[in-house]
Amino acid sequence: MGPLHGAIVNWCGHKYGYSNHDNEDHSKNSLPWDFLLMGELFQNNHHKKPNSPNFATRWWEFDPTYPVMKVLHWMRIIKIRKI
Repeated sequence: MGPLHGAIVNWCGHKYGYSNHDNEDHSKNSLPWDFLLMGELFQNNHHKKPNSPNFATRWWEFDPTYPVMKVLHWMRIIKIRKI
């Protein structure tokens, strides 16, 4: 799954979708496919804020991995650093 997942993210994340930020790198967010790939297709948001644990930046965007990370942080399995 790793190489296939990486190819989908890098190809689709720079070809299809919309941009929230002008990053000058042609990265895009592909919201419909983002749920299948657990937040990985918020490429434009990720390129703007690469260290953010939540790739969603608009009120209507949802990064499905972020709530999982919050639970793991609450359980002290991982530590989410302040940005």
